[in-house]
Amino acid sequence: MKKTEYIAVKPSQIHLLEKTAFYYRTKEGAFNLYKESARRLDKERIEEEKFPDLYIAAKDKDAALAELSSNLNMALAAGIASKGLAEVKNALCRIVKEALTPHQVKMLDALPETVEILVEGYSKDPKSVEYLTRMAGNSSLIIEHTVNVMALILQYCFFHRLEENKIKQLLLCGLLHDVGTARIDKSILDAHRKLTDQEFKIYAGHAVLGHDLIITETDFDVSVATVALEHHERIDGSGYPHGTAKITADSRLIGIIDCYEPLTYRDKNFRKAKKPYDSLSLIKEEVKAGRFDKETFKNFTSCLIK
Repeated sequence: MKKTEYIAVKPSQIHLLEKTAFYYRTKEGAFNLYKESARRLDKERIEEEKFPDLYIAAKDKDAALAELSSNLNMALAAGIASKGLAEVKNALCRIVKEALTPHQVKMLDALPETVEILVEGYSKDPKSVEYLTRMAGNSSLIIEHTVNVMALILQYCFFHRLEENKIKQLLLCGLLHDVGTARIDKSILDAHRKLTDQEFKIYAGHAVLGHDLIITETDFDVSVATVALEHHERIDGSGYPHGTAKITADSRLIGIIDCYEPLTYRDKNFRKAKKPYDSLSLIKEEVKAGRFDKETFKNFTSCLIK
């Protein structure tokens, strides 16, 4: 096989690929078999990362992604079943990270199953969602943001007793609202400072990029792509990317949650994270200015009141 017919595997994925054959690269540049598809690496070797840089054959890519997504979802289900919320968040972060990784759009196919697990697991104990949103993690800003947005959506949905199908739809919208950032430079996404005008212009492009990716690479409901496109639009036409005032109800809701999350859960060099009341007060000013929908804001606020 040629060198271009192998794909590097991230160390964090090794333990999730039990059925996939691994290869290693020799000093001469050849690729030799490291693990047969029917064998597993022992636990100690995985935990201590006692293995070389590993690769899979390009021909095995789709099967490997299917195995990876399945095992990620199994880890998520196990974490929920045991009430291990820290592991739930870690599993969610891994799933989101893979979904937002360029050239791995096949991972998107696993997301509806992820949503099924979330709804099934937390519908029995919705109050635990509150704690999920508060946990700190070591993930990138976008991943952490996405997981928190999903948890807030769950909190909203269970409080308002929405139908299960609607919950699944909104969760999928939340999970993919920033998927276009997969095609934005990481230095812009993880900046702990205000972006320059040029950097912000690039960042703002993630809405169109996400919409187009969902439309062309998945068969999800069009509402998912619409939220990816519209979650930064405002009802007075002051948002982006198109400055349209006519946006869907789902986009209005997730737009507010998308704004509330970073204000409340994340410190930045140029400002500190705010208390929930202070974050809501800032968003309320946007409501008064006509940028956010009053009724949507009221409904979101009600689910946060204890």
